[in-house]
Amino acid sequence: MSVSSRQPAAAPASAPDGLHFGWFIPTMGDTAAFGDPSARIEPNMEMFVRVAQAAEKAGMEYALVPVQTECYEAWISCAMIAARTTSLTLLVAARPGLIAPTVTAKMISTFDQLSGGRVAVNLIAGGSPREAAADGMFHEHDERYEIMDETVTLMKRVWTEDEPVDHKGKFFTVEGAVVKPKPYQKPFPQFFLGGLSDSAREICAKHADVYLFWGDTPENIATNIAKAKERAAHYGRADQLGYGMRLQTIVRDTEEEAWAAAEDLIAGPVGQQKWNGDWTESRAQDRMRELVQADNYRIAPHLWSGISSVRPGAGVAVVGNPEQVADTLLDFVDAGCTHFCLSGYPHDDAAERFGRDVMPIIRRKRAALKAS
Repeated sequence: MSVSSRQPAAAPASAPDGLHFGWFIPTMGDTAAFGDPSARIEPNMEMFVRVAQAAEKAGMEYALVPVQTECYEAWISCAMIAARTTSLTLLVAARPGLIAPTVTAKMISTFDQLSGGRVAVNLIAGGSPREAAADGMFHEHDERYEIMDETVTLMKRVWTEDEPVDHKGKFFTVEGAVVKPKPYQKPFPQFFLGGLSDSAREICAKHADVYLFWGDTPENIATNIAKAKERAAHYGRADQLGYGMRLQTIVRDTEEEAWAAAEDLIAGPVGQQKWNGDWTESRAQDRMRELVQADNYRIAPHLWSGISSVRPGAGVAVVGNPEQVADTLLDFVDAGCTHFCLSGYPHDDAAERFGRDVMPIIRRKRAALKAS
């Protein structure tokens, strides 16, 4: 069964027409200010559920749950959160190679069945060689994507083929593999994947349902989408691959208040210590390092890279009043994006603010565009 026969999940009634929104669960802890240790919120179940329920109430379809050394284990966290929410899909970050593909497939399909179709998979190749080594992974960058390719190919087979599966590949060999239960979603849950390396683009083109970019200017994202479409066309998937943005949000009633909040977020003794981690094999992190060189971290009128100065990962934020934030996100829609995986600090407050102040504006502008 091809991915083209997928039955997409219905968006929440509050979601803007044609767009899909998700939030982020900070399983490494949360904060209101990186430079103020007293503002740190330690990770715990109550906080995870509070953020998830705020995201659900705000009209988000899904919640991204990360994997890193500092994070709680993603699969267990997602299962606990799913039991305490009603509609939120858990986008669980998975690192192929750490768990056998058939076992991973059974974990996903079991989660899918027990949650009634509320799971999606964010494929992670890993950006830190040190972190990979600590988990017993010593493969080079491109080889990790080869493992990802073989893993996803094998998982799709055991989910969709009726007969036991035999597979002998470069990294995995299985004989008579049977995975039960089969997924609730047909043919299987969605795959999200990001990255800017050639290997990442290749696996996105071949397997992903959503190519999730870290923050950049809409112009650069449009260029990246054009490249991705060209690559996907090689697999006959040019119309099957969706595109999205992983962005931070800093929304306040006025633009002045929003910029002040952005500066406060990274101010202070801790904030003054620039992050210089070892994500040496992440092309996406390389791009964050480039963007952080902009004057006052402003890469566009309402796009700010300041968070990338104090932590790794997707650090570009949309900053402004609700109208400005909505318009900036719609600039990415014009560039070709239909998915937005967002976050803010603290995450529950930011989700509530986005759902209350920004989502109605986007909904109104999308409705007006459709009617015109």
